[in-house]
Amino acid sequence: MRRKLIVTRGLPASGKTTEALSWVAEDPEHRARVGSDEIAAMLHPHVLASDGAAYGARYAEREQLVVNAAIEALLRAGIDVVCDDPFLLPHYLEAVRELAERCDAELVIWDFTTVDVEDCIARDRLRGLSGGRTIGEHKIRVQHQLFRAYQELAHAAEDG
Repeated sequence: MRRKLIVTRGLPASGKTTEALSWVAEDPEHRARVGSDEIAAMLHPHVLASDGAAYGARYAEREQLVVNAAIEALLRAGIDVVCDDPFLLPHYLEAVRELAERCDAELVIWDFTTVDVEDCIARDRLRGLSGGRTIGEHKIRVQHQLFRAYQELAHAAEDG
């Protein structure tokens, strides 16, 4: 049976992790969740403890290496995988498409990009108030602006 790789696409606090955890809970013996937040906490907690001010491309590249390796190992072991990372930029989607092909897995994209940025900011704030890790309004707005800019470029290229 062909394995399934599900990736989420959306801003922080758009509901990606909640949906991923629910999906895994339906069949935990055959499903797993992989996410860069936990990988980041494992690889470089000192950077996250500093409010992420020192976070840079080098750290993101390391996280992606581990995330991709974990996804591939799980798929090859016969486990369906959901990755609840944002996948907002096209090159991340292309890389995960190649990974799915390499593992002969069906790629499914759960799209959370229609969740309003203000709702994401409010959810992030609530998560922080309940003791969870927050991203912060500024970072969410920056990611939203970057995503919108890429969307506009894609539409302009299509119109041509």
